[in-house]
Amino acid sequence: MLPETPTFWRSKSLLTYLLLPFSWVYRIGHIFKTAFTKTYVSDLPVICIGGAVAGGSGKTPTVHALLSLLRQKPSFVNPVILTRGYGGVLKGPSVVDLSRHGAMDVGDEAMLHAAKGTTIVSKNRAAGARLAEVMGADIILLDDGLQNSSLAKTHNLLVIDAKYGIGNGMLLPAGPLREPFDDALKKSTAVISINDDFKTGKPTFCTSLRVTSDHDMSRTYVGFAGLGHPDKFKTTLEQNGFKLAAFHPYPDHYRYTERDMQDLFERAGSNALITTEKDFVRIPDSYQGGIHVLKIELSFDRPNELLSLLGISA
Repeated sequence: MLPETPTFWRSKSLLTYLLLPFSWVYRIGHIFKTAFTKTYVSDLPVICIGGAVAGGSGKTPTVHALLSLLRQKPSFVNPVILTRGYGGVLKGPSVVDLSRHGAMDVGDEAMLHAAKGTTIVSKNRAAGARLAEVMGADIILLDDGLQNSSLAKTHNLLVIDAKYGIGNGMLLPAGPLREPFDDALKKSTAVISINDDFKTGKPTFCTSLRVTSDHDMSRTYVGFAGLGHPDKFKTTLEQNGFKLAAFHPYPDHYRYTERDMQDLFERAGSNALITTEKDFVRIPDSYQGGIHVLKIELSFDRPNELLSLLGISA
């Protein structure tokens, strides 16, 4: 099984410096790609919820929290989430239909977004924005895409997990950064900080997470997750009082097979299996009935101030 986010990304080591030449190649390639990419400017406001590091930082629940805030404003009756559909085969632009699309088609994140609101999957962000315009959208929430220049953004929100920060501060593959952190920070309107306050000098909005699903806390659970940092899910379970007999990490966006699930059920025995919403949609349908799902909701500490910064009246 492939490992989760490399441990050497957390601090500098000999391997870090051996990989530096590849980071330079990565950086040069990104510069050239950006230089030769035509940028589409939509008539709609585009708010990008992006990250500077590879792996999970909390972008998905941040998108949902912002969507919930916008729906409280009378000026936004048709917000649309736009995502590239990582992990799915559908190129788009297409509106996600939960009655006929699965994670194999559009990716796990798109499935979660579509459960919250209108979601467009498009490998080409500009094409996705054009479809949103045709559909009568009044604002686009762009999930990821901070490093993508094909669609102009009205505002960038940089999501950072304060617990993990920016690791060793090096570019891929020597470190977790998709671009120099100063560059990501410079083009961002504000920072959304998950799990504590991350100091950057930019306007920073801390968040809190709460569990919204009900579970039998007298039971013992076996947790599993395929995330960039699967240990984050383990910590969340422990902090919310779950008794864990074991925990099994999987690679980010891992597609569970029937054999995987049979193995997990055998390991769990009489204990209950529990996983994330994102993992659940990647489990074969025939095994979903026996899995508990931990549902969480993110909220901002100063929501009206955040909206005001984005030019949206409170």
